[in-house]
Amino acid sequence: MAAEAPVRLWINAYEAPRVTGFHAHETGQLFALREGLQVIETPSGRWVQPPGWIGWISPRCAHAAQSFGATAGWSLHIDAAMAVGLPDGPHVFATTPLMRAVVDRLTSLDASSAVLEQRRLRLVGVLLDELAASAMPSLHLPMPQDKRLAAMATALANNPAMPDTIDQWADRIGMARRTLTRRFAVETGLSFAQWRQQSRLLKAVELLSLGASVTAVALTVGYSSVSAFIETFRKNFGCTPARFFEEGMALPQAKKKPA
Repeated sequence: MAAEAPVRLWINAYEAPRVTGFHAHETGQLFALREGLQVIETPSGRWVQPPGWIGWISPRCAHAAQSFGATAGWSLHIDAAMAVGLPDGPHVFATTPLMRAVVDRLTSLDASSAVLEQRRLRLVGVLLDELAASAMPSLHLPMPQDKRLAAMATALANNPAMPDTIDQWADRIGMARRTLTRRFAVETGLSFAQWRQQSRLLKAVELLSLGASVTAVALTVGYSSVSAFIETFRKNFGCTPARFFEEGMALPQAKKKPA
């Protein structure tokens, strides 16, 4: 039996939202959307993937996924040996012009011959090098492991506009405020205030990806002032919400089906 190719490419399109339960691959997986939105979840956190950003799941990493609206994009499975320069866990990478050019060529290449398959491997190598060298932060929300803290974090992640203070949450989950503060920071790497801001910003990215207005997003995620939301967004992402999807993030549309 012939060995499987070290690189396997699929191009996908789904008209309806999809939910995929927890599973894992022996291979590493790179994937991106041309349209739609996806949220990746592991026991340790959530990653938001808007159109044009490249997602990464490391080999044997258990994960679940949920898409919103119609989606279209590509998925690339690579042997674990090729993935040594990428993160050990999930990551969502912003793209660069070079990455987008490589992806455009990669997804339009009909690798039906050995020569073209070698060309595909070289293109994947360039893409992996660029991703490994990327210093861009991941769209990541770490989740605590303590059951009471996890329940609190899930409620806030699903509805970041909830106004409840840390003292109110401490009373609600039956934990001393000092214990909550200390344990939450240890398990997530962020203070409660930092985590709540990250939760609001990632929910904002989700809503912006789905076409909501900046004003509607600001109010939905818990900001009473649109200007305060815009300034916080700019400090975190380096651009305003209105420009977030205008900075060359969108990946080119593939022109052919994968081999």
